[in-house]
Amino acid sequence: MDNMVSEADTVPESDVRFPVVLRGYDRRQVDEYVRVAEKRVDRHEKARRTLERRLAKAQVPAPRAAEADPASGLGKRIEKILELTKSEAEEIKQQARKESADLLTAAEKTVADAESARGETERAAQREARLIVSRAEEEAAAIRTTHQAVLAQLGLIAEVIDELRERFGGEAEAESPAETPVPATE
Repeated sequence: MDNMVSEADTVPESDVRFPVVLRGYDRRQVDEYVRVAEKRVDRHEKARRTLERRLAKAQVPAPRAAEADPASGLGKRIEKILELTKSEAEEIKQQARKESADLLTAAEKTVADAESARGETERAAQREARLIVSRAEEEAAAIRTTHQAVLAQLGLIAEVIDELRERFGGEAEAESPAETPVPATE
């Protein structure tokens, strides 16, 4: 299946195009794209949870102010490092949330587009089916009319034959001593 979407082949959601197939989109390709998008959302969500756990582990209680510690300068450096780490972690979480929301929005739009295409395809198929049924009914009516006309003609022919038999029946039998077989046509 060379038209399937793989995670390595994905393009930004704004550049995604699905080929149009027989009055709609290729349902398998859309389903595959949605599946890949959902995997990306899950992956970003797992990364966000992992960073939150790491951040929770990295947080240490602040040193008590009452203690006069000779390494108090070291505590300030650690606090700055922790603040910087927290800030970076928050930025990473925000970026992951944004990417997750963007992917979810794109996936929802893709699903909505696919549903819309499916609905349009279904409506077109119903219109076409009604047209085919209508044409078939018209052809059947024409065949019935032709059939009735042929039956009427056969009835008239039968009447003429009966008349001819009545008129010439006795004479024809007297004149023809033996019936001659009709030669077969090829």
